[in-house]
Amino acid sequence: MNKKHYEQDSYGEYLVALIKRHNFSQSEFARRINVSRTYLFDLLNGRVKPPAPEMQEKIVAALELTGKEKEEFFNVTAAGRKEIPKDIFDYLFNNADEIAAIRERMRA
Repeated sequence: MNKKHYEQDSYGEYLVALIKRHNFSQSEFARRINVSRTYLFDLLNGRVKPPAPEMQEKIVAALELTGKEKEEFFNVTAAGRKEIPKDIFDYLFNNADEIAAIRERMRA
């Protein structure tokens, strides 16, 4: 059987590499984050956009991502969703002073 090739620089290619780096099969990973294999394969093949924030947390926990690897995951996922990274959103959502400071810098 031929090995599946994912679109270069795609979210699917990134996530497949991350799953492999943490020594999971795709089926085992799907079970760990409680999604169907069909959904995971659609995600890896770009048929659905990168996961929403709640699912991002499940992925981070399942892969035990920390530090720079976790930041990279949030950045790559946010880019695919055309959103602010989840960790940055959470920080800003809970920090009105920081939002005010950003607005002040934007006015300058």
